[in-house]
Amino acid sequence: MTSAPAAAGEPFADLTDARYARPVAAALVASGAFTVDMGMPREQWFRWKSGILAPCGCNCRRLNALPAFRRLIDDALAEAARSSFPGADSIVAVAHAGIPWAKTVAERLDLPLAYVRAEPRTAGGPVVECSPGEGDRAVLIEDVVASGGSAVAAIQALQAETSLRVAGVLSIANWNFPRMRALLAPWTVRALTSYPQVLASAREAGLVSAAGVAELRRFYADPEQYSFPGRRD
Repeated sequence: MTSAPAAAGEPFADLTDARYARPVAAALVASGAFTVDMGMPREQWFRWKSGILAPCGCNCRRLNALPAFRRLIDDALAEAARSSFPGADSIVAVAHAGIPWAKTVAERLDLPLAYVRAEPRTAGGPVVECSPGEGDRAVLIEDVVASGGSAVAAIQALQAETSLRVAGVLSIANWNFPRMRALLAPWTVRALTSYPQVLASAREAGLVSAAGVAELRRFYADPEQYSFPGRRD
């Protein structure tokens, strides 16, 4: 299974890191971070941050409880940051899920760390924490990127409250959805793994049948508009 088609020179043609795509996908499945159940009643489906409702979901926080998987992700993110964003000036986490991963990347690269809150602590207050300095190679760290909305919101907050300029977005998983490609087109976007690799690992682990995989591939092509057969509201 391959990623969504990308033309030569397209910003997302090299989205995932080939060194880590399969082992990270396998770790997401084995840890229970990624779950899928095509027989799950619709009222129990996962509602993603983007508002998408689906019989699959991903919670990378589960990786923190398993040292071997946590080390795999830490090592992979640090190496991906070095290779994809050479000369980075700072690391910025998208709170809250991105913070533990960003902290390790910042430590490995010996760079300042900041983070962007989902909302201010006090009404009208700032959302960017840790007083980041100046620089034009800030790397934004997310756990999972789906629609790209939370990453864009974090970038806009950095632009409004700091002099940092964002070089790009790095995440554990990026589902490479059409809306994300539109929203994040101005920036370099990289991830350790993506939806096709994770779905393949779920199939190998017996979590989903071949028919389920085919349906989830159709969902992948247009996730915000897709209606699962027999599952409409």
